[in-house]
Amino acid sequence: MSDIKPKYFEHPDFLIRHLEWSALLCIVYKKDMRKIEEAMPNYNQRPYYWQDYFTDKAKEKHHQLRIKLHTKEILTMEEFYKALDKFLKPKPLGKALKDKKKRTAQSTYQQERLGNAFIDNKVLLSQAKQSAFQLAEDNADKDMITARANELIKEYSNDSLSREQQNTLINYIEAQVNKHLKLDKVEASIIDEDNKNIYFMWGKIKRRYVKGDTFVWTNDVATKAAHCSKSEVGKIMNKLEKLGAITCIQKGKRGSFSRRANLYRREI
Repeated sequence: MSDIKPKYFEHPDFLIRHLEWSALLCIVYKKDMRKIEEAMPNYNQRPYYWQDYFTDKAKEKHHQLRIKLHTKEILTMEEFYKALDKFLKPKPLGKALKDKKKRTAQSTYQQERLGNAFIDNKVLLSQAKQSAFQLAEDNADKDMITARANELIKEYSNDSLSREQQNTLINYIEAQVNKHLKLDKVEASIIDEDNKNIYFMWGKIKRRYVKGDTFVWTNDVATKAAHCSKSEVGKIMNKLEKLGAITCIQKGKRGSFSRRANLYRREI
């Protein structure tokens, strides 16, 4: 078992370190302290500090996860990392938090407006939104959209949808398709910049996302999309934001354990 490699023993949050150490101890080394110390001699003393920190700082959710390890409700490291992943997702802040609240309010409004026709299935709606891009590329008519909606229901809905809910899904996809096809006058300003990198970057964003979409756009993704250098990405995105095409609602954070990437919203 000497080839077992911890993933988060250098994570800045000691709670995460302790939870992973507890998982390895319970799942891999069967609660045998001697074995885990022999397998990881470089960490023999540090886990005791992490445990003290856990005792002082852990919240209920952290305690519940550790209890599941000791009571064998979690039996594999894969299950553990899946549970731990909920703690690792960065919380939305600033504009990102405001955007999330806005979307939550919109969802509540839609639920009240649609009543029994409302679809409470985020996965299904997400897949429907993604399908709209290809449907727009194919110049899909109503029959094609309806057929795709039925395929999505079979694949992503455990429960059958009522006729009203089916119509809601079809209308939702159709609206997304129309957004992909719609142009806006702000593009004139982008063209007038006479900068092929800015126009090309915008073209890549517009092809993939519709007005109101939020999307992750890392330097690596942007560089590949616009065929420009990483040093140019920031300038291009700032210009697109200044022109009103996009809004940066969350700045990325560097670091091997950071999951906070640049998050944008398409405005036109």
